[in-house]
Amino acid sequence: MSEPIDGGSLSNQDKSPEGGFIEQRIIVPRQLWSRVASTCKASGKEPSELVAEALRLLLAGGIPAAAASVSGTASEPASADADPATPVSTDDISAILEALRGEPIDSTRLREQLSRIMSAVEEKDSSIDKHSESVADLARRLAETIGMSADEIQVIELGALVHDLGKSQIPDEILSKRGRLTQEEWALVKRYPEFSAEMLTPIVVLADVVPIVRHHQERWDASGYPDGLLEEAIPVGAQIIGICDVYRVLTSERAYRPGLSPEIARRTIEAGSGRLWNPDLAEALLEKVMG
Repeated sequence: MSEPIDGGSLSNQDKSPEGGFIEQRIIVPRQLWSRVASTCKASGKEPSELVAEALRLLLAGGIPAAAASVSGTASEPASADADPATPVSTDDISAILEALRGEPIDSTRLREQLSRIMSAVEEKDSSIDKHSESVADLARRLAETIGMSADEIQVIELGALVHDLGKSQIPDEILSKRGRLTQEEWALVKRYPEFSAEMLTPIVVLADVVPIVRHHQERWDASGYPDGLLEEAIPVGAQIIGICDVYRVLTSERAYRPGLSPEIARRTIEAGSGRLWNPDLAEALLEKVMG
């Protein structure tokens, strides 16, 4: 099991041969930890029962779709075979991703279920409804315009679709905060591309998607995150998603401002060309895709 993000830890101690103690720590995904902790608090369970409950849920293979009741029973996890139109919660995401392991990259089921997951992520912020689909559409058009292969375009489109997946790991109160974020809050928000990459890594067919998702917030002059990559060190798919993401953010309504006009968005992209974005991509987006 890979180390989860922002998780909790359950500790136990065994005697070592020398008579001392060796701490054994089980790392628990943050969502699972939060769910188990709230369940045990509601039912008055002891810390030792918290350990047992967390282990039971881990061995069961995922995070339940709804909080366990005081009696300890949990709802069934959301199914990855459900109708794509069926709503899911962010607590269902791990179970659905797990069920998609081994799915072919060109599978309609894979595309539909990833879209379903992103609808749940976007539920956390009503102002970004359908943002991921919109970025995926624009990224596909830009990739086609610059002559990328069909396989490359498919990877970029899927990467654009799930580029915000890691925001499911950011507390709602931070994502929806209208005032200025604290340094600690901003540091956490900036980790969401890493979270996205970590969540997608177990899905083998998305191996080429993972790096472009991780690096879509990198900038041409190395001022981006999470790794401060410079110019061509940034995967081209990440460059495409990054500039398309910014264009869609600028022209979409947000809780804190109305959407900007295409002309203002154009001038903003032009101002960052060669500094924030690959100048060739900026020109292709503005002149050939957006006209």
